[in-house]
Amino acid sequence: MEKAIILLALMLSSFGCKKDNPEIKGVTVNLIANDDPIFFKKSVILFDDSNYLIKTPLDTFVLGYPFKFSDGYDDMKAKAINDGTIKDILIVSDYMKYRCDSVYTLAYYLETGKCYLFDKQVKKSIKTIQVEKYSEGKPMESMEGRRFYIKNKLFFQTLDAISK
Repeated sequence: MEKAIILLALMLSSFGCKKDNPEIKGVTVNLIANDDPIFFKKSVILFDDSNYLIKTPLDTFVLGYPFKFSDGYDDMKAKAINDGTIKDILIVSDYMKYRCDSVYTLAYYLETGKCYLFDKQVKKSIKTIQVEKYSEGKPMESMEGRRFYIKNKLFFQTLDAISK
């Protein structure tokens, strides 16, 4: 009986903590820390808006996702390599077969830390990002994906799987 009361108390206390804890439940990923002009002589812009610029070196891009994992990307890889001999800056969407591929490519580079993230508002690089995997819904009616937080604020999220 005493074990049951202790178990119940532990379950209730963990339930209470879950509701009140606003912290992100994920991992902190270290990103490329500085914008070394030699390292980024040739680069691929993964994301660019009025708040953030995210890029990766061309060599890292060519050796990484989606060329490494996705079938049918050989022509896109050859195009990126060829364009890299002519241009110093490439845009990720020019080397994707499908529009949504840019989102998953960005997610890959953020999750692996193989990119540089610059905050345009404060004019400083961001050295870490929080990545949280999430799952919502009931069995056989759920969705799961990843959420990416910059300075504890949701930057964007992916929807990786849906079951119905």
